[in-house]
Amino acid sequence: MCGISGIVNIKNIELVKNRLDVMNESMKHRGPDDSGVFNDDFVGLTQTRLSIIDLSSQGHQPMISNDKNCIVVFNGEIYNFLSLKKQLSDYQYHTKTDTEVIIAAYQKWGINFIHQLDGMFAIALYDVVQKKLFLIRDRLGVKPLYFYTSENGEYYFASELRTIIKGSGMKPKLNKKQLQDFLTFQTSTGCETLIENISSIAAGSYLCITTSSQDEIRYWQAQSKINASESREQAVLKVKDLFFSAVEKRLMADVPLGAFLSGGIDSSAVVAAMSECGVPINTFNVNFSEGQFSEAKYAQIIADKFKTNHTEINLSPDYFLNLLPQGILSLDHPSTDGLNTYVVSKATKDAGITVALSGVGGDEWFAGYPAFQHFYNKTFQKLKLIPQPLRALIAKVAQIKTNETTRKKWEFLSSDLSFYDLYTTQKSVFSPNQIKNLLNNSYIKNSNIDIQNVSELSIIEWEKYLMPVLLRDTDQMGMAHSLEIREPFLDYQLIEYVLSLPDEFKFGKQPKQLLVDAMGDLLPDNIVNRPKMGFVLPYQLWMKNELKTYVKDGLNYIKQNEAFNTDYISHLEAKYFSNQDNVRWNMIWILAVLGHWINNNNIQ
Repeated sequence: MCGISGIVNIKNIELVKNRLDVMNESMKHRGPDDSGVFNDDFVGLTQTRLSIIDLSSQGHQPMISNDKNCIVVFNGEIYNFLSLKKQLSDYQYHTKTDTEVIIAAYQKWGINFIHQLDGMFAIALYDVVQKKLFLIRDRLGVKPLYFYTSENGEYYFASELRTIIKGSGMKPKLNKKQLQDFLTFQTSTGCETLIENISSIAAGSYLCITTSSQDEIRYWQAQSKINASESREQAVLKVKDLFFSAVEKRLMADVPLGAFLSGGIDSSAVVAAMSECGVPINTFNVNFSEGQFSEAKYAQIIADKFKTNHTEINLSPDYFLNLLPQGILSLDHPSTDGLNTYVVSKATKDAGITVALSGVGGDEWFAGYPAFQHFYNKTFQKLKLIPQPLRALIAKVAQIKTNETTRKKWEFLSSDLSFYDLYTTQKSVFSPNQIKNLLNNSYIKNSNIDIQNVSELSIIEWEKYLMPVLLRDTDQMGMAHSLEIREPFLDYQLIEYVLSLPDEFKFGKQPKQLLVDAMGDLLPDNIVNRPKMGFVLPYQLWMKNELKTYVKDGLNYIKQNEAFNTDYISHLEAKYFSNQDNVRWNMIWILAVLGHWINNNNIQ
């Protein structure tokens, strides 16, 4: 795992070396083991290395081909590089790295080599002869890759937004058109970011830049292609085989391995599969003194069953408060959930672990969230029996007497009742009307998304939450501690298969029934049937006490930005801290975190 960055279509060769050094230095936390820089008159490349495969100095990047015609910087892991190496045996290798296999594959197959890769990756590959740079992102968007075009036509790319800001010297401006998404989904979705003119290369895509053109090509896309040709029993066996394979391939490393263990179905399944692979397992769980938030007893059950070397991280408000300033500074993109991962990543790295497996993604692909059951049962359709004008009248009257927490639900009642509207309502922090009150200028975007089956809903979850929130948090907070985190549930072969299965295969007595059945007796009943909690810090108990000053400072920062309605923010703040109208904690927290992020990065 590493950080990569660079400049393309260089205009001022005298300034390039300094800019590349600045960009490289900004990512030292992502790769403290080594770093390197290359440039000619067209391209500059940098890389900071976290050594995982082949720890020797031979793994240095930028890596140059034997004939000097191909140069690569690479962030991630290619899990099938050993099998590819056998197919590419005519190349003369000098390292044991997966990076060198990327070079060999490109020289053999051209850009089509990306179809052969199985892994998580962000790759910058420079074809020196053709003066062509490829910026490539993995299928599921596990590894980030951002892109910016300056006013003079130079292209900047990097693993982090902050690296582009520092290297290009741009004055970052808040992307007001993305604020609706952020206030709804807690993130910017799609390829735009919260900073104007910096975009993310789309998952499963590559950008090809030459001296005269710039083209983005999609090479993979998640699709719902239902195939009911096999029985559910066959599907259970296939899921087990694919999941165990996904875990096993992610155990490849020349450094110590660990796993995040909440005690839920997903993380427990990962640990169970690791145990079946016969490797020693180090597990890590975050515990709170506030018992209603603690999952420690469930994690201990799994740790005992599979005899892991288990570490319980006891998180008190004081300890969290001490971590908070550095955690917030580590946010490359604002997040309300990311600090959870920051805490467990720090403890894991402090224990000497360099690679950790995570259960993130299980809910999205195996229908673990309530929205999946709502869609499958189609109970919301009964509301359509009430004429829309009557529903709108009921909603209008109800909103007068309701509080901030339930107001968005009444707004949904007056809509056209599409399932996507229901999904957005359940996911959103603020309702559309609340967002209009929060922002001085409204950029409300309408959507006509039609969801036909559970697999399509899984894809929506990936696009709106898994990739832009969970995976982004996993990357930025793991890399803040130079910890590589791998996600078996983001295995593209597993995902393609699960997306092909009929809805009825995925439901039963328990949530994620298909995954539960695939795991068989490896998961104890008291794990399978436990209440779903989710990994949430007890913010609502801390924000009015230990975190109060931090929250108020963040709100003051955001009030200074012209995009926001100061009076409405003060209205929410007053109600929250006086316990009026049941203003939810996450409405205040998301604004406070955004405010600190804007302040820390001098965003206008």
